[in-house]
Amino acid sequence: MGLSSIRKVLVANRGEIAARCIRACSKLGLQSVSIYTPADSTSLHVSLADESVLLKTEGVAGYLDVDNIIEICQAHNVDAVIPGYGFLSENASFAQKVADAGMVFVGPSPESITAMGLKHRARELAIATGVPVVPGTELLESEQIAVEEAEKLGFPVMLKATGGGGGMGLQVCFSAEDVRVKYKSVQSRGETLFKNAGVFLEKYYSKSRHVEVQVFGGADEVVHFGERECSIQRRHQKVIEECPSPFVESKPGMREKLTTCAVNYASALNYKSAGTVEFLVDDETGSFFFLEMNTRLQVEHGITELCYGVDLVELMLLQADGERHGTGGIPIESLRLLVKDGPDGSAIEVRIYAENPSRNFAPSPGILQEVVIPVDGSLRVDTWVKSGQEITSYFDPLIAKVMVHASTRAETIIQMTAALAYKVSFKGPANNLDFVKRIIASSDFGKGNTLTTFLDTFPYRPCAIDVLSAGAFTTVQDVGRPKKGHGIPKSGPMDSISARIANILVGNDQDLDLLEITLDGPELVFNAAAVIAICGAAVPVSVDGKEVPMWSRLRIDAGQKLMIGFLKGPGIRCYLAVKGGFPNIPLVFGSKATTPSLKYGGTQGRQVRAGDYLELSEQSPNWAEKFEAFSLPVELIPDFNIKEVYVMQGPHDSADIMTAEDREMLYNTLWRVGHNSNRTGIKLIGPAPKWARSDGGEAGSHPSNYLDFGYPSPGGMNWGGDASTILAFDSPNFGGLICSSTVVTADLWKLGQLRPDDKVALTPISLESALKQKHVVATYIKSVENTVSGIMINGTVNGTPASNMSTKQLRSDIGDTTAILKSIPSNGTLRPRVVYRQGGDAFILVEFGEQSADIGIVSRIRLLVEKLELEKAPGLLLTPHIGCLTIEYEPEKISQSSLLSLIDGLETSIEANVSIKIPCREIRLPVVLDHPAINECIQRYMDTTRNKAVYLPDNVEYLKKANAMESRRQAFEILTKTEFVVVAVGFLCGAPMLFPLAPKAFLAQKYNPTRVSTPGGTVGVGGSILSLYPIEQPGGYMMLARTLEMFDPFGNKPGFTTERPWVIEPYDLIKFDEVSVEEYDRLDAEYQAGQYEWDVREGVFDVEQAYSLFQAAKKDPDVMAYKDRQLKALNQQAAIEKTLYEEWMAETADDEPVDESHLNDMLRNSITVAAPMAANVWKVEVAVGDTVEAGHLVTILEAMKMEINVYAPTEAKGKKIKAIIKKPGTMVNAGDVLMVFE
Repeated sequence: MGLSSIRKVLVANRGEIAARCIRACSKLGLQSVSIYTPADSTSLHVSLADESVLLKTEGVAGYLDVDNIIEICQAHNVDAVIPGYGFLSENASFAQKVADAGMVFVGPSPESITAMGLKHRARELAIATGVPVVPGTELLESEQIAVEEAEKLGFPVMLKATGGGGGMGLQVCFSAEDVRVKYKSVQSRGETLFKNAGVFLEKYYSKSRHVEVQVFGGADEVVHFGERECSIQRRHQKVIEECPSPFVESKPGMREKLTTCAVNYASALNYKSAGTVEFLVDDETGSFFFLEMNTRLQVEHGITELCYGVDLVELMLLQADGERHGTGGIPIESLRLLVKDGPDGSAIEVRIYAENPSRNFAPSPGILQEVVIPVDGSLRVDTWVKSGQEITSYFDPLIAKVMVHASTRAETIIQMTAALAYKVSFKGPANNLDFVKRIIASSDFGKGNTLTTFLDTFPYRPCAIDVLSAGAFTTVQDVGRPKKGHGIPKSGPMDSISARIANILVGNDQDLDLLEITLDGPELVFNAAAVIAICGAAVPVSVDGKEVPMWSRLRIDAGQKLMIGFLKGPGIRCYLAVKGGFPNIPLVFGSKATTPSLKYGGTQGRQVRAGDYLELSEQSPNWAEKFEAFSLPVELIPDFNIKEVYVMQGPHDSADIMTAEDREMLYNTLWRVGHNSNRTGIKLIGPAPKWARSDGGEAGSHPSNYLDFGYPSPGGMNWGGDASTILAFDSPNFGGLICSSTVVTADLWKLGQLRPDDKVALTPISLESALKQKHVVATYIKSVENTVSGIMINGTVNGTPASNMSTKQLRSDIGDTTAILKSIPSNGTLRPRVVYRQGGDAFILVEFGEQSADIGIVSRIRLLVEKLELEKAPGLLLTPHIGCLTIEYEPEKISQSSLLSLIDGLETSIEANVSIKIPCREIRLPVVLDHPAINECIQRYMDTTRNKAVYLPDNVEYLKKANAMESRRQAFEILTKTEFVVVAVGFLCGAPMLFPLAPKAFLAQKYNPTRVSTPGGTVGVGGSILSLYPIEQPGGYMMLARTLEMFDPFGNKPGFTTERPWVIEPYDLIKFDEVSVEEYDRLDAEYQAGQYEWDVREGVFDVEQAYSLFQAAKKDPDVMAYKDRQLKALNQQAAIEKTLYEEWMAETADDEPVDESHLNDMLRNSITVAAPMAANVWKVEVAVGDTVEAGHLVTILEAMKMEINVYAPTEAKGKKIKAIIKKPGTMVNAGDVLMVFE
């Protein structure tokens, strides 16, 4: 059978059935056209089709817009339209409009659809053709007649909407009162959903099965392909189907009777194409009754294909081709060759839905972080998703249909159980995979006892945690990511000590995943018994309202509710460990840790939310049965009243960057923790450095600006302007701001317990002391392990002395060169100065040259990297950049001195040579000037961060002025007319750093303060280099233009893989092509849909040629004049910026202090509400004079990227607001009065 009149097919559907139809088209050599809404842009049905067209309307309405679909068909020269199931598949008007437009509808005739669309007419046809029907009525004219007819039939009865389908418009009634109550509901639902208010009654059989026969009508005759059983349903929608029906198999002769009735019924309609005749089967007598005919492809058609060796979609296309060609369809001789006497083996299908079984199967939208579908001969999975696909609330939450085919039903059950347990995986939002797995494995299913009421009594209790409320900021964390570089932060618990102990207490590996809870805890219902422990800063903990201790192994039983309250301090984080962890949280870059600022890891790349469903190990109830209570001795609980953090000098507190006074200030100040501290960084408020230099040279106008380098992260004390931040666990791996000092690795856990408004000293210690402190921590953890598993005798556990990390390290002297390990002077043009700097006890920075971008240095760094990689020294992570190589090492594997010696020896051995040709890729990127997203970002910055600066309100205008250019256009053309080489990839999410291969390039300062958000794809300028922001993320470079985003954590889009989720690599050559805003938005839509193909070709980076260009430019009068004008302009803009910065600082200072005497008078005999912690007042939800009730939300604070709700106290019930002391935008400290009640 071949095709003669159809060449192109439009698939008028979405999801798995659309993908299924597209594959059938491909198999037959047909071109396919898919349609999609914005929410479906990343669906497989979009990428699989030869052509894809965006619909005009979002959501279901888009797929029901007949006129839009017909327009698309005509615009794309479509010959046929296949509708799949649902949407327009049984819309006779649509089928007719397709035909009227000169195309063929791949399905039955409009007349057949109309006849079967009305259930009462379908019933009449069954009676006329001698097919048994369920005792019932014609259409009912009134509620009273419905009651009378129901009493004649005998209860229970089923009220049915005549236009209904898919389980909608059905209500079971057990009494006359039920009929009265539900009649109008069914009538209304029929009118709303199906534009038909007709209602009729049928007898309801409580012990029944749902069996259907697959029929197919060709040119002359109707044939069948056996039956399927679809009895297991929830809310009248099928969940599990199988072919053949085990009940029919057990009744000799029944298949012949069923299929004969089905064929006769379809033949009476002169039915064409695929259809299904559905029957209700009485389990007690074996009698069967006609229910309805579905004039379309069924969801579960695949199991028939597996058992009968046919491709029903292919047959539908062949039938439509014959109809269009005028032959009527597939000849009966061809159809009969496909017919079998019975099924070949057994097949079972389960439907995987994104729904929460513990919440009555409520839809559970979200991002599928991991989709695993193995290639397996016995397994078929029809789906539309891949890792990274978002399940939206617009559509039915069907994720996939998992089908297994084997020689016997018993073997099929075994293989399906294995497939659901070990093979397929859909991790992300809650789904029913475990639910259907347990059904398949149940004895009743094995025996074939699968009535339509099966799920009403199926004993399913999820082994999971149901999140009732999530607290202020709760995330999944584990030990963190293995060293990956490229701007992939380590993440993991901010306080690794508390996290490790919580895991030790429950018997987990120390590094297993658990919940990190910040400030205010969650409310969780355990659907299964579990062993838990809560460790960290003190917090009230209760189970079903009864207080339970922290630092203890606890048992929580199925159905119990765990509440973790507000952490009042000291400390701000605690950790909830559950034995077995959370097995359904997927690994992302080798870890389950959440990096919420970058939107990956943990629960769908975000904090835990109310409604989340955290699956536990299936062994959790068994572990709970063997539970033994245990509490950690008080003397082993860490002290969270943190007053000092150990640091080491360097990399940049040396005399060339900071003054002696600065160093004294750094290590003798009690720093105050800022309210906007978070997992990215701990903000420290204190004195500003005096600085030993006036500016950052090529890196920027502020002395804190530095030629970009690899950060000692986490731990580096990073200076942006005169403000400092300690880089935390989600921080960038490089940037262009100096790091004066570095927290030693043994004290990094303390960062996680620093609370806004805490005061903390940075105590300098030596490398030797840092390693001693690491040993102190290791000894302490060992003490905890031994205490939990052993018996303490005379202050020791199995001979190991107990320890609580109370040992103090000696404060070291502050030196002006302590940060510098070694310095080697320049020796000729191609042998630059080399400075080795320490970054705590885990980093060495190798700096080349004099803080000036130099292509010769870039090549020298590359050669050093190659030599180090050949050494294969254990535990090293190399981060090369424009003038520096940062090396992270593990002192347990290689000492600082040994590593220094190794690097120095290798660096010295490099020949002074630039005659190097590096194989690379040439990549052309689209770029647009003045994209609205950039303008909106600048406006947000002005509204929320800083309202005046030399670079506001237009970054391009600033670049024009700072580089002495005549127009904004000229500034943009520097970008489009220059070729760039990528010198580093990192910062966050693989951001490429670009060095211009042209002497006439940009110089620019950086934002001060930096932005909290930058649109993905932004082209930024900082100092003399450019950065491409791969996704939305923080940043400080001037925003010049916008190209496409270039980071895919799931590795699905063209150009990406799971191992390499960034698209650009070091030494790639980049050129930009200008596009309009409209063209950019079109290309961006293609990229987001996974359809954009990068313009990449093979190339060579000739280092010598580039070096010669820059050497010649040093003597070129035109270039020299350009740089002279540029430097003067840059200095002029820097002077303006200095004035504007001082004005802004003065304006934002607390220049309106509260009149203390007036406030004290107001507070006398008044009720107040105070700030629970240092924060910013974001919103005030009441006004003076308002009357409030206890628990009324009065103020929302913002701190640490969290919203903190403040409520009226109990004693304020019925009181009026007397005064609002703190207005939106003001800073408050813990205990500050926010408002006063009468």
